[in-house]
Amino acid sequence: MGRRATKKAAPPATRERRPARRLQGVDPRVLAGKLYELHARAERQGDQGYLERWPGDGETHGVLHFAQVHADRLDGEAYQQAALLRITLAEWLRQQADPLQLRALDDARGAGVQWDQVALALQYTNVDGEPNPSSAFNRHASLKVAVLGRPEDRRQPHVARIIEARAVQEELERRDRERAEDARYPAMDAAARALLEHFESGEILSDPDDDFWWSELADVVDDRRDASERANLVVYVRGVVRETYAHAKRTGESPTTTERARQVLEEAAALVDPSASERDW
Repeated sequence: MGRRATKKAAPPATRERRPARRLQGVDPRVLAGKLYELHARAERQGDQGYLERWPGDGETHGVLHFAQVHADRLDGEAYQQAALLRITLAEWLRQQADPLQLRALDDARGAGVQWDQVALALQYTNVDGEPNPSSAFNRHASLKVAVLGRPEDRRQPHVARIIEARAVQEELERRDRERAEDARYPAMDAAARALLEHFESGEILSDPDDDFWWSELADVVDDRRDASERANLVVYVRGVVRETYAHAKRTGESPTTTERARQVLEEAAALVDPSASERDW
């Protein structure tokens, strides 16, 4: 009797230990500035004038090209440091291009461009110059993972389908939240206006040097045109409640000067977060 074929397990969608390669906290201008300083020291010790052609710290591609062309003007530790800076800058530049190429691919596909045409644009061809549409498809899927995925997601084409399903679920959840917030908009709008009324009359106290959320609430309360904007009003109400209670804790004073203002503040806090007490804010 022949051996039954075992079904091959699907490759994992996430990595448990090895994080995805994604630069964090990189400022290209800072790195460019460090490269400039390395070359400035070299110029003072040798060739004069070549730094006049420096492209400017904000021109990342130009900085990389300049640093590569003039790499041999450095030596020793400076040469090593510059090479490492160029590696990081090149990786940063490559990662910045990923979202742009993904959008271009999405636009092309949305306009009816076929995968073989995309393959030709990417020069994904065989030895006879014929397009390889599957390679173009896989490139699109990998970009989707790189740009839209989470750090633990593997950059493999099959993971793109998981990310698409995740995005659909997140959008459904966002719409559910939006509908829930829109349903209670009348109560939130009334709370926002009551807060502003008592704040402007001096009955609700806040830090005069830090009234950001009060200013924001006053600007937006009359400008809620669609469901998304109406649902977002809770962000501003939460901000003024938190700002008011934080000021009261810092000063040791009551956040309000009248009983009615206290009720308005507490009602707004309960509307924003029913489970929170004044101590939680």
